[in-house]
Amino acid sequence: MGKDNRARRAAKTKARAAAEARKRAGGPSSGRAGPSDPGPRSGGAGWRPFDAPPEPPPWSDDPVQEAVDRLRAAVFVHMDGRKQGGEFAAARACPPSSMRMAIETMLLTGVGMAWSCGWQPAELHRQAKRGCDDAKATRLIHLAIAADHANRRAATLDPRWMAQVDQLGLPKTNGRPGFVGRWADEQQLDHHLVLRAGVDAMVNLCGIPTLEPILPPPGSDRAAFQAASSTKGADADPVLERIRALLAKAESTPYEAEASALTAKAQELMTRHAIDAAAVAARGGVTTEAPVVVRLPVDSPYADAKSLLLQFVAEANRCRAIAHGGLGLSAVIGFADDVAATELLFTSLLLQAQGALAAAAKAAPPGTRVRSQSYRSAFLLAYAQRIGDRLDEANRAVLRAAEEELGASFLPVLRTQADAVDDFVADRYGDLVSSHVRGGWDAAGWASGTKAADDARLTSGDLPGGA
Repeated sequence: MGKDNRARRAAKTKARAAAEARKRAGGPSSGRAGPSDPGPRSGGAGWRPFDAPPEPPPWSDDPVQEAVDRLRAAVFVHMDGRKQGGEFAAARACPPSSMRMAIETMLLTGVGMAWSCGWQPAELHRQAKRGCDDAKATRLIHLAIAADHANRRAATLDPRWMAQVDQLGLPKTNGRPGFVGRWADEQQLDHHLVLRAGVDAMVNLCGIPTLEPILPPPGSDRAAFQAASSTKGADADPVLERIRALLAKAESTPYEAEASALTAKAQELMTRHAIDAAAVAARGGVTTEAPVVVRLPVDSPYADAKSLLLQFVAEANRCRAIAHGGLGLSAVIGFADDVAATELLFTSLLLQAQGALAAAAKAAPPGTRVRSQSYRSAFLLAYAQRIGDRLDEANRAVLRAAEEELGASFLPVLRTQADAVDDFVADRYGDLVSSHVRGGWDAAGWASGTKAADDARLTSGDLPGGA
């Protein structure tokens, strides 16, 4: 054994003994943050898929493992707020080929752990854009998602999972080792830039929190996962297909009166559909449904106002909406048809609100009030508030008509479903915190938003006869 090897082995033994001595003494193993510390980008408690080393690791006989250790140390230093330091310099001293393989290894591990923590492909793809400082780091995560997918058998994946991946437009890769190196060579990136992108990508992956699993992750027991969720396929429901068509037409028509009538008809169908299903159950119909969850992106700007609109739409359709702070996501919990209807109506109403804002800005000269942030924020808050009121009015009208026709036998079923949703939320999400909605105040914006919501004409009495 050469002198250098003996020295490295001795350094490892000494470091291990020192760490064990500190542990026996009850002291900390290092000053670095541990896995229980909150991730800096998640807005909440994060998870860290790699334990911080107890001290700067000694040189390894394996050059790739050495690069992994040095990269890991640089990631944790960066997460603790120190972007420059000896750890990054030590990582940069590694051979470029070894560091590229280390980045690849850690990225694939991080992506795999994101799947086990409830993230879906579309959500992680979006989070890479939101959370990375550098577009090259975003690209690395997208590459890792594509490589992970390429290395999995289709038979082990849920069809909905595969459909998400197919729609993402991921970079082309066969998943074979070396995809980071091939990408770096194609982009003509030097060692420093590749390392920076790798650290940024890993900081993003290490800072994301655990989410409620919605789809069975790759390699999981899909049958067991689906047995615990709703057995009813909302996507195939003909009523929802009709609602989807109505709302799509409402979004595309240039005529306000037609859009209003189509949106109102869609809400009426949603509520009546739920009442009819409850009436069947009240007459002894068998149902095996259980509450389900979807997560919807709620993007900035004005994310608070958009989340409030989603909350009102969800409550009107017998669902609960829970915002994931810092992630730009909101979970909607309810029965399958109600959740699908909530998603459809929220998307349509948000598009209509944004269309009204865009039309007002286009008609106004540059620098005027309707282009200001406070005006737009107030517009969307007023729009959400008024839409909530109108949806409640529409639902009460449909309920009264249904009671006159069917009696009140379906009401206990609706109450039982509401209790089931509340129990599901309490069981899966625990204690929830309410927060104030932030936004600007502008009297003209508030009045315009209220008027736009009033124009929606969401009561069945406002519908023209041919709707």
